[in-house]
Amino acid sequence: MTEDDDFFARLRADAAPLRYQPDEATLARIRARIQERIAPPPTVAELLAAWFRPLAAAITVVAILAGVGLASIDTGTAAPVDRVEIVAGGETYVVGD
Repeated sequence: MTEDDDFFARLRADAAPLRYQPDEATLARIRARIQERIAPPPTVAELLAAWFRPLAAAITVVAILAGVGLASIDTGTAAPVDRVEIVAGGETYVVGD
């Protein structure tokens, strides 16, 4: 070994206790920051979709519930119609007698 190799070996040995060993929480925060910078920011279309999808879903649910509600409403029983009157040209015609 040369003199430089001995110097660097001693330097590494002396610096070993000074090394910073981050804990798991710090490593997780570092990873999250790096991924945040790598991920591209959302586009305008993605932001609009994020707002309108839940809105459209809520409107769809209301429309379905209204349709089911209207279909299930009992309109009551009306008396059967025995005759129908049609007025044409000033004359009244009765159908269904």
